Amino acid sequence: MSLRLRAMLARLARPVPDARGFTIVETMVAIAIIGVAFLGIAGVHAVSSRAQSLGQNQGLARFVADQQLEMMRRQPVGSIESTSFSRTVEGVTFDVDQTVANVEMGRKVTVTVSWTDRFGPQQLAFTTIVSEVTNPAEP
Repeated sequence: MSLRLRAMLARLARPVPDARGFTIVETMVAIAIIGVAFLGIAGVHAVSSRAQSLGQNQGLARFVADQQLEMMRRQPVGSIESTSFSRTVEGVTFDVDQTVANVEMGRKVTVTVSWTDRFGPQQLAFTTIVSEVTNPAEP
């Protein structure tokens, strides 16, 4: 027998693959696996959405506190006093509470920014020391 004839017979002797398609059980298992994967993706999306919203509000609160601290740094030490007020930035209302205490070097200023978002009440506090060195009295 020739080599060519043997190759043709070998191809014909191979079993024919089953071309009937998927069974209903295989299809249901695949759908269940895909469903579990989508539930995991939905959970990750919810967590990332919460983190993004909370991070944005914390950034805005830091902005409000930094503004208040910078305004105090431009004032003479003797005129810095405790105060409270509200400020709205990008639709979020922040309550700002500024407390001042005398310390050896000057005044210790704490700015606390509070707000309530869809995750409940939140708060950030920043403290600095303001002294005659950093805020000299006006001439």
